[in-house]
Amino acid sequence: MGMSEVRFKQRKPLAGKGRIRACHSRRGCTTLELERLKRCLLHKQLSASTDPQAQHWMRRAADEAASIAWATTHPLLVFPVLLEEKLSAARRKAELQRSIYLRSQAIIALAA
Repeated sequence: MGMSEVRFKQRKPLAGKGRIRACHSRRGCTTLELERLKRCLLHKQLSASTDPQAQHWMRRAADEAASIAWATTHPLLVFPVLLEEKLSAARRKAELQRSIYLRSQAIIALAA
């Protein structure tokens, strides 16, 4: 068989969750990868929390971390560290909000 006769098998696209998306630019690939990384890391943290209010703050923290990471030259390297910092702040904020709520319930009960 000569060089002109070499045949290549066509690969079929993967279906479902494992589908590989074509990227038209490197920045597009990074966008998809950053979003995938955000979902993966955030899912682990959300599954460990049962407080819906804390989960809300954690989602906002993940979006903020992704936005900041996106502005850097290496967002995929920066994002995990930023996420940890933002999640730590989100947990503190949720705990503060919870303590304020509990204290205010006692005041409201006295006022009623």
